[in-house]
Amino acid sequence: MLISDINPHIRHANLITTPFKMRSEPSICMDCRLFFFENISGWFFFGGEKHNILNNTAIFFPPETEYELDIKFNENAGFYVFNFDLTNIHCDIKNGFGTPLKSEFDKSKVPSYEMSEEFSKPIIKNIAHVKGMLGKCVNNFILKNTFYREASSALLKMILLELVGEENHNAYSELCKNVLDYISENYKTSSLTNETISAHFNYHSYHLSSIVKSETGKSLHQFLIYYRLRKSRELLATTETEISEIAWKCGFSSAAYFTKLFKQNIGITPGDYRRRYTDLGF
Repeated sequence: MLISDINPHIRHANLITTPFKMRSEPSICMDCRLFFFENISGWFFFGGEKHNILNNTAIFFPPETEYELDIKFNENAGFYVFNFDLTNIHCDIKNGFGTPLKSEFDKSKVPSYEMSEEFSKPIIKNIAHVKGMLGKCVNNFILKNTFYREASSALLKMILLELVGEENHNAYSELCKNVLDYISENYKTSSLTNETISAHFNYHSYHLSSIVKSETGKSLHQFLIYYRLRKSRELLATTETEISEIAWKCGFSSAAYFTKLFKQNIGITPGDYRRRYTDLGF
């Protein structure tokens, strides 16, 4: 399966906000599993390694992944959980399988299909910017609005693509990670430019831009535009906020400039982008 062929079939989607009893033995996924943690501390154990859970951590497991979980709910804590196939080949199986204990796992009941290479192994990544999409996806699935399965599937595909997206900060140098984190924290400020970012890190703008491009494939300016457009797509897909306000919230100097850059990079206008999701019941 190519990543372009992904069409998630969701069987279960929920936001867990209440502490629960930890299991006494490992669990095994029957289908794909996606977790997203907010204000929760603890750890996952899988693949022979222990992984700490940080705020806004997303974890993807392919089918048949064995794992153990130990978490603590802090103030305003919760986590999203999705059970799904990457394809709708088995869309006739609509009810969730649950998560069996290792001693109860029956491999013959696991839905069989070709997995894409990108999702053939566990993934851990901080993707705080998708929280709005996660909430919208769960709400669609729980409320069962018109075309809720199609709408939730479209949102989950966007989230999964972000999960395997290019800026995996773990692959970057400390300087590059810090620069990208600084952009994610300050992108809303319209005065944020190559020069202001470079001044913050005491680098010449040309030199810092070269470092970022060598590691991400995008110059400093290109990455800033890319990040602002990504945040704008999230708002267009999950809110009814006016396009002019989205432009302002994402750091663009004007709605006209935002629309021009959006069409240049995405291929359609912000209004057309929003209408595509409205047509799916968003």
